[in-house]
Amino acid sequence: MILQPQESSIVKLCLKDTRENISEIFFQPTISSHDIEIHPALHTVKNSCFPTVIRNLGNTAIHFNKGQVFGEATPSFLLKTNENANDKNICGSPNNNTPMCNLIIPSEDILKKRKDELSETDFKLEHLNSDQKQLLLETLLDRSAAFSKSLKTIGCTDRVIPTFNFRSHNPIKTLPFEIPHAIQGTIKEELNELIEAGLIHRNISQWSSPMVLVKKKQNPTNPHKPASYRMALDLRLLNTILENSTYPLPKIPTLINEISKYPFYTTIDFCKAYWQILLPEEMQDVLTFTTPFGTFANRRLVFGLKTAASVFQALVDLLIDELKLSGTTGIYAYQDDIVIGAHSFQEMHNKIRSVLDILIKYNLTLSPEKCVFFKSTIDYLGFNISHNKIQPITSNILKITSFQPPRTVKQVRRFLGLCGFYRSLIPGFAELTECLTELTRKNVPFQWTPTHQEAFKKLQDVFFTKPFVRLPDWDKPFVLNTDASGQAISGILLQEHEGKLHPISYYSKTLSNSERNYPAIKLELFAIYKSVHAFKTYLYNTNFKILTDSKPLLHYKKFASPTDIVSRWLLYLSEFQFTCEHIPGKENTLADFFSRFPVNRTEISNIPQDEQELILPVVETHCNTINAISDTSLEISTSIG
Repeated sequence: MILQPQESSIVKLCLKDTRENISEIFFQPTISSHDIEIHPALHTVKNSCFPTVIRNLGNTAIHFNKGQVFGEATPSFLLKTNENANDKNICGSPNNNTPMCNLIIPSEDILKKRKDELSETDFKLEHLNSDQKQLLLETLLDRSAAFSKSLKTIGCTDRVIPTFNFRSHNPIKTLPFEIPHAIQGTIKEELNELIEAGLIHRNISQWSSPMVLVKKKQNPTNPHKPASYRMALDLRLLNTILENSTYPLPKIPTLINEISKYPFYTTIDFCKAYWQILLPEEMQDVLTFTTPFGTFANRRLVFGLKTAASVFQALVDLLIDELKLSGTTGIYAYQDDIVIGAHSFQEMHNKIRSVLDILIKYNLTLSPEKCVFFKSTIDYLGFNISHNKIQPITSNILKITSFQPPRTVKQVRRFLGLCGFYRSLIPGFAELTECLTELTRKNVPFQWTPTHQEAFKKLQDVFFTKPFVRLPDWDKPFVLNTDASGQAISGILLQEHEGKLHPISYYSKTLSNSERNYPAIKLELFAIYKSVHAFKTYLYNTNFKILTDSKPLLHYKKFASPTDIVSRWLLYLSEFQFTCEHIPGKENTLADFFSRFPVNRTEISNIPQDEQELILPVVETHCNTINAISDTSLEISTSIG
């Protein structure tokens, strides 16, 4: 079996010793590789085999041989258990001993509170017809154990056990920050609430980080209401000695592409997500914090720890993998934001039930007021998603188009950061932003010139353009058109639709000073190499065509010993299956245009009519005011890779 980079696969594992009739086992992985992820879990055994999910976290393919040993299996009846419910770990108990697999169960009192605090009005279902609303409401209320609305009833799981590695360092200890007298009473109340909920406890430790106050957003409907604050921990010093996590977060472009294949969506959000993961006792001691009212230790994972996001992602990946094993697909998650995709209401209803059931199984809870059910469009990770269509969310378009000309380098970086999030939707992004990027480089004095203003305005105008890319069709071959200029390289991924090539996604890169010294033939090869690398998700293990106005591959194959860097490019490209078709420079107008973007409208006159249809919407600006967004907002395909 071969597992490609960043790929997951359901694999059937078989027991070596089949003398006993074993129906359930606890599987503990023993395979030693940082690039292979397999979770320990309880499994039902059929015909001496059981399914599990294996994930390749690395950047190279992994080969598994027949007879490969993946781990050890222990019959479930040999595991230490206790049938007395009073002896089981209870969520919030201060004396929990972390077991190998999830044994934390909520008390009957907590389950009752979750049920009592949940009501029909917590769910926004007005858009459904009466039958759909009644069916879904019954399902949600019957599974009240999957929802919580207060700190005392939030979930608590040890399905993943956070482990943190610190560089060799003495314990960090800091004094508490001062708190204004006017809000000390509020802070005392919040501390007491956290203690009563079992989330923190008083503690004396060699470690301590200061508590800080973060001002909450003002309610625009009540601007005269006094400001309110929430507690947080200043973990900056602790993070400096904490090793980075190797667990990968999902790639947003991949998630967006997958989600948009479905016509209907449900989004669910965890209630106080990080606080639902139990910390081992040794980490509770490290996460002790100081206040003017004493020192306290966290029993749960806290926001602000630099590895917390990876820990929570590991948890939701584990749940999704288990759902896949049971046949429930179309569930996607980026940390605590989960999306369920479906093609019909009945399919969505079944998936919601499966998701809620597994959340109850592992004592995880959702925030009911943040859940959105059976919608045809959603806002997710900065994008507005509907079936086969993606566009930046309106709030981000407003931020970009109303951004005032920068006066400092920091403001330039902020503007480029906002736009850069959508760079794969913007043709010629690197060339367009070249002069702005130059201002952010070290030892470059900030001086805003008409050239910068023109580039700034053109970049804003792009966010008013019509759609110009399509959703990829995985059953059709891809075509990659590349080109290079003296300032940038570009690549356009295309597919044929109704007899014409249509863009799927864009790639561009501003050349560094050393890269600008490459001869033209080397630049063309560089454009191919970088474009193939950028579109690897689409092109790997497929047959595709490269269109270029040079013959770099043929040129370098004539040399017995190409330079080291060229050898590396050619070696990388050898992993792909493609044909290279030469296009005379005067005919390669599309990629050439984008490698030199922006241009004036008059420069388009020499481009063939069918290619003008792709370019004109990018160049033309349809409005001069923000009010026009509602009519001409970007409608971009799901390809943002």
